[in-house]
Amino acid sequence: MSLNKFKEHGKFLMLALDHRGSFKKLMNPKDPDEVADQEVIDLKKEIIESLQDQFSGLLIDVEDGLPAYTNKQSFSSSKQSFSSSKSKPFLLPLEKSGYKEEEGERITELQRTVAELLSLGADGGKLLLYFNPSLKSAQKQLEIAKKALDDANAHGFTFFLEPVTYTKDGKTHTQDKELVLGTVKTLKEAGVKPDVFKIEYPGNIDGCMEVTKILGDTPWILLAYPDSFEKFKTHLDSAIKGGAQGFLAGRAIWQEACTLKGKEKEKFLKETMPERFRQIVEITKKH
Repeated sequence: MSLNKFKEHGKFLMLALDHRGSFKKLMNPKDPDEVADQEVIDLKKEIIESLQDQFSGLLIDVEDGLPAYTNKQSFSSSKQSFSSSKSKPFLLPLEKSGYKEEEGERITELQRTVAELLSLGADGGKLLLYFNPSLKSAQKQLEIAKKALDDANAHGFTFFLEPVTYTKDGKTHTQDKELVLGTVKTLKEAGVKPDVFKIEYPGNIDGCMEVTKILGDTPWILLAYPDSFEKFKTHLDSAIKGGAQGFLAGRAIWQEACTLKGKEKEKFLKETMPERFRQIVEITKKH
């Protein structure tokens, strides 16, 4: 299958906006449950519209991101079909938000099938996979990844895999070179070959080059953990030099929009956020 529909200038310039419970926490850290669903939809719509002319594709959730992007009402039922007003391709998550804990380890749970994502107009699917190759749960996580991959392959459906590393004490997005590389190697050796890997920064440019070497002809893109924007730019520059083919950037681009109000929010949406995206596009294009 061709991945070109997700690219511009030969690169993946993608916006991540599939955050679910965590998005409400950003909007109201003290009481996320007080945030109405429509408030989330409205803010996600503002973010998308601000960057519409720059991103090549985006990752959204079914509950809030999909109605924000397609100008439809809430999609609480995954069995509902619709005709989309979108203009850029989008991915939807296959997994439930969060994870199931077993003996202190994280297990990803599948929520939707590829057929359901297709009925919702998605151009591809994403699976977030918590992973640590040294833990007992690694085998179960590999089985879940294979199940999702087989489903995608059976439908000729584009599949992005996002392995998120974590330590035994629960620290996530470790950006630890050995842990990230060990995760990539384990997935590759197990025959888990998505169309695109979405990978956290593997520590330094040498780690980026090693990821590229391990994956061979499978492209990878950099995910934006909620570091500062300046730190993400530095990481992205190393990742692209090391062989990454783009990014799927989220919180580092838009997180301040969740708390700003009035004119400050308006300026951030209209000026700061588009300028941030322009800068990371330029970093990606120049290598």
